Amino acid sequence: MTRRTGLFSFVAALGAYAALLSLSAPAWPDDWDGVGFLESVQRFDVDLFQPHPPGYPVYVALLRGAAIAAGAPMRACVLVAVASGLVTAAFTWSAVRARVGVGAAWLTAVAVAVTPLGWHACSGVGSEAPALAFAAACGWALAEARRRPLAGAVVLGLAVGLGVGVRLSWAPLYLAALLLAPRGARAWAWASSLVASLAWSIPLALLVGPAHLRAITAAHFAGHAQRWGGTMVTEPGVVRLLWLGRDVFVDGLGAGTDVLGLAIGAALATAMGLALVAWKGARWRGWRAALVLVVPYLVWIGLGQNLREQPRHALPLVAVLAASVAVAATRSRRAGVVVGVLVVLVAARTVLDATARRTIAPPGAQLVALALAQPAPEKLAVFGVSSVRFFELARLERPAASLPRGLGAGSLGDVQVRLTRLETLPSRVWVTSEVEGLESSPWPLERIATLCRPRRIDRRAPCLDVYSWRLPYLGP
Repeated sequence: MTRRTGLFSFVAALGAYAALLSLSAPAWPDDWDGVGFLESVQRFDVDLFQPHPPGYPVYVALLRGAAIAAGAPMRACVLVAVASGLVTAAFTWSAVRARVGVGAAWLTAVAVAVTPLGWHACSGVGSEAPALAFAAACGWALAEARRRPLAGAVVLGLAVGLGVGVRLSWAPLYLAALLLAPRGARAWAWASSLVASLAWSIPLALLVGPAHLRAITAAHFAGHAQRWGGTMVTEPGVVRLLWLGRDVFVDGLGAGTDVLGLAIGAALATAMGLALVAWKGARWRGWRAALVLVVPYLVWIGLGQNLREQPRHALPLVAVLAASVAVAATRSRRAGVVVGVLVVLVAARTVLDATARRTIAPPGAQLVALALAQPAPEKLAVFGVSSVRFFELARLERPAASLPRGLGAGSLGDVQVRLTRLETLPSRVWVTSEVEGLESSPWPLERIATLCRPRRIDRRAPCLDVYSWRLPYLGP
């Protein structure tokens, strides 16, 4: 293959990948956090969770830059996600090509790209896609540092500093990468990382206020750890290991109890075994670096992240595992065949997951559609928790339309209090199953809908029940 032909193949593959990601992108964010990211394109306010603390300043900056070309906030989010997928694939290909070879580069880039969790991140709203791109840049910089230590160290530092500004929770992974910088240029890696970090942290502190930013971030972290985050504090026990395994192998790589899932599981187990043999024959080349990179982040999410409902936290582990198996497979023809079959099976799973995600809206978006379909929707008030934030998105997209009111309420008592504070009472009230205390309602509740999404694409509560709450002073 000539150099020109190779370049054409590389560009064509990236173009096809971008097109497929764009076509599979859903028309809505997946969750409450995603609505905040969309709102942050027009107004940045961490007090209003636009986005939620710690603010994701580099990600918001990327969204605002993309909005100049894309226009609508949702299109800007998809543009950033797709571009991040391309950057991840390009850096992965280049890093593996420099160390192992062209064949291994293609297999590894494709293996990482087609994972269900990776595809999910690179085709929708969320900071995981650009965070993965900066992590891939770190990997490329470490590979490049063997040939050009100074250049590799500087790129590594910049990727780490900006990556932390994209997704602070990936800091254990990014900072661990700095430990692998070439010794002679390690100071350059740390210095460039500091410069990149200051480039976003100083404007963020000036915009929000240093003391207020510190206070709101601390309050959010305390709430994450103790109330809603699903951490070791609120959900301790060995079951967390089961959730982690499910996040990596089921949600991340596509294994499951159906025919396709069982085939993926069998192929994955075989590929991992052959890869282990291949690596052992290579004298465990690279295992120390892998441990330095993976272990800190693995410990962090094992203790401090919501593994039960948020498989996205396992994305770095999924990418590292897919890349490691693919690289090791190239040392053995038999392993290469097995990994090739595995990639095809995983890609089939990704197609199914992406199709379901694109065609089945999140329960919050379904709730908005249901409310908009009612006669005189502006006279309807809907009370819930995370689901009602999708009404903010509806106002963002239809500022002049008559829309229902979506109001946050954690309990039935909160609903009653909020009703007393409204300037005009609604003629109808809906409450969702997220609201606590519905069983003790003094007035009748009638279930009018159950809104669901498959567990494979949404690990939160799979269904949302919607009730009509008939209050005596609102009439029939």
